[in-house]
Amino acid sequence: MVAMALALFATHVGAQQVGAGELREQRTALEAAKSEQTDVLAPKTYAQAVAALESAEVALDKGRKPERVRELLTESRSLLARAKQITATTQRELVTVLKTRDDAQAAHADQFAQETWRKGLERLTEATDRIERDDLDGGRKRGAEAEVLLRDAELQAIKNNLLGPARQAIANADTAKVGDFAPRTLDAARRYLAEAEQEIGRNRYDTALPTHLLDQANYEVKHATVLAQQIAVLQDKSKKEHALEELLLQYEEPLKRLASELDVVPRFELGYAQAVQDLIERAQKRQQELHSLKQDVADRDGQIAALNTELTKLEDRLGGVSQERIALQKRVDAQERLRENIAKLESSFTPNEARVYRQGDDAVISLLGIAFRSGKSTIEPVSFSLLAKVQEAIKLFPNAAIVVEGHTDSDGSDSANLILSQDRADAVKQYLVSNMRLDPEKVSSIGYGESRPVASNETAEGRSRNRRIDLVLHLDANRVGMP
Repeated sequence: MVAMALALFATHVGAQQVGAGELREQRTALEAAKSEQTDVLAPKTYAQAVAALESAEVALDKGRKPERVRELLTESRSLLARAKQITATTQRELVTVLKTRDDAQAAHADQFAQETWRKGLERLTEATDRIERDDLDGGRKRGAEAEVLLRDAELQAIKNNLLGPARQAIANADTAKVGDFAPRTLDAARRYLAEAEQEIGRNRYDTALPTHLLDQANYEVKHATVLAQQIAVLQDKSKKEHALEELLLQYEEPLKRLASELDVVPRFELGYAQAVQDLIERAQKRQQELHSLKQDVADRDGQIAALNTELTKLEDRLGGVSQERIALQKRVDAQERLRENIAKLESSFTPNEARVYRQGDDAVISLLGIAFRSGKSTIEPVSFSLLAKVQEAIKLFPNAAIVVEGHTDSDGSDSANLILSQDRADAVKQYLVSNMRLDPEKVSSIGYGESRPVASNETAEGRSRNRRIDLVLHLDANRVGMP
């Protein structure tokens, strides 16, 4: 009797040890299945597999028969295998739906499109439930409905995330009745907001242009708010005697201070426009003068350094000094001719036509006034007079190799801008070669698209400056002006 009891105890202990190890393995398998979303794509079957394992663990802890523990463990394994099969089927049948869900989740649809996101997940749950019950047609139908909802949730989330601050700013401006005082400026903000929303609708994944438009919308809201505050003050003060005259005189003061810094005597007999234009022209001239002075300093520094080097070498040698001094003087004369020609080049164009500057040993003519139709590479006839000036400028440097560079602003895609800039550079190259009979081997063209801006793309003026053609003249300083 004692021997039989010991044998039964030993059998129970052995079964318990083996069962515990296998149960741990099944628990690990269930956890691993979660990483494949089995608990989401086959939730009922997966839950049953977990429940069967938990029952096996309880049975083992309570010392139930090994056969019962084994039976429950086998059931859990079978259910897990079934859940994996269902998961594979669901992933195959709902592949685009699951991708859409992931996209919407990445856009934080659970935060910015809560209701649509919730409905989409409900349809997805219904779809997985149908597939789990072997109703593939029903699963596909619910999956299609879920995909529409989740795609809409993604778009809503992107819009709400990006557009939210601008919408709120405009709403605050409406509450403050900014539109009563600055309606045009506030309407500009609304237009930028609407354009941004349209762009997001066209391509929800390219946010560069919408972000730029929203920055403009936010700027216009702030601008409108400041204008409204100023106008309210003006209306209040206008009730006083001679108040409007006093206010207008006050607004002349900043222009007077600016004019004094530029050595200009402002004249207001023609109104603000002429005074402002005078200031702009003087500022442009000052900028050009400053650039020229900086270039002259750099040139002279380089010449002095080179001359000192040459003189040092001459002092160390005994023969042929006079001939080398003559050669050195010729080089100095060539540098002087170069500076004179650069000065002529700069004076050839108005600030609105072109800007001329040195870039190392090269001269650059940045053509701001050349005109093309939007998105086209055909030179407009209005630009022919400017190109005539360009031809005369190039004649100052007959030995120069020329590179025609095309540049655009940041509106549009990178690839489209790159192609457009190359086409425009090719058009200018062809025009110069044809009209000046230049050696085609000495003229090349390249398009840089939007990659080399010279001004901010955040403003219309900046974008206008970035849409340009640059002519880079590779100069031989020792042969300037020589055939």
